[in-house]
Amino acid sequence: MTSRTMENVKTVNSAVRTLMMLAVAGGLGYVTWFGYHNYVAPGMEAKKALAELETLKSDFQSLEAQLETTTAEKDRLATSLKLLKLDKRAAFVEVMEKGVDDKEQPYLEVRFTEVDPDGNPIGSSKDFTLQGETFFIDTWMAKFEDRYVEQADGLRGAALFKFKRIFGDDEKPSQAQSLEHTSSEVPEFYKQNAVSDFEKQIWSDFHAVCNDPARQDELGIRAVGGQAPHIKAEQGRTYKVTIRATGDISLNPVEKITDGDLGGNSDR
Repeated sequence: MTSRTMENVKTVNSAVRTLMMLAVAGGLGYVTWFGYHNYVAPGMEAKKALAELETLKSDFQSLEAQLETTTAEKDRLATSLKLLKLDKRAAFVEVMEKGVDDKEQPYLEVRFTEVDPDGNPIGSSKDFTLQGETFFIDTWMAKFEDRYVEQADGLRGAALFKFKRIFGDDEKPSQAQSLEHTSSEVPEFYKQNAVSDFEKQIWSDFHAVCNDPARQDELGIRAVGGQAPHIKAEQGRTYKVTIRATGDISLNPVEKITDGDLGGNSDR
């Protein structure tokens, strides 16, 4: 064979080898791509999906916990609000007569009846003749910090109150008449149940507590002292005194005494 022929053979062989190498490389590349695409990539995607699933699961659990906390907080706030607004019926004042005496001085004939939370009388009713057209009810009140009321604290879950005196606007407070049934320091309202030592601490030395900020802090009291709600009375009208758990006191007219009030006597 001539040298030229040999050269052509070598060229052909080289080309064949190149083609074979390219074919092998292509085959290997395809196999690699096929394996990655069908085996490796799905595994990686599966791991990624599992990781995302775990993240979503964790997020869901976190949201679920937040929802439970929010629901519990909502319930707590609703309960707190209910307790803060809880009213207790405390007394009724009936205006039996309103007139002018022989000295041209206005007067009121009233009947005061203290009641328990169910509206039943505590002790007997008391009748008073007052000078003037407006009557005042003097009360002693110990108001506790709101957090105790919100938590329905066993000792401080509601303000403590005591009816002391009643008087008309043409009388001096020093001329007021007593509303207490007995000389006991503990109000009749609280004698319906066992009186705690905590309550005795407040009532036994009320004025000392009023003037002792350190003692008030110790007892959890936010305000303590006297209050005297009043109203210009109308003939034949009945007024209801209510005490809120926080210690707010109100005096409002009622159309009639309903069932359960004053022991269930209605339409009085």
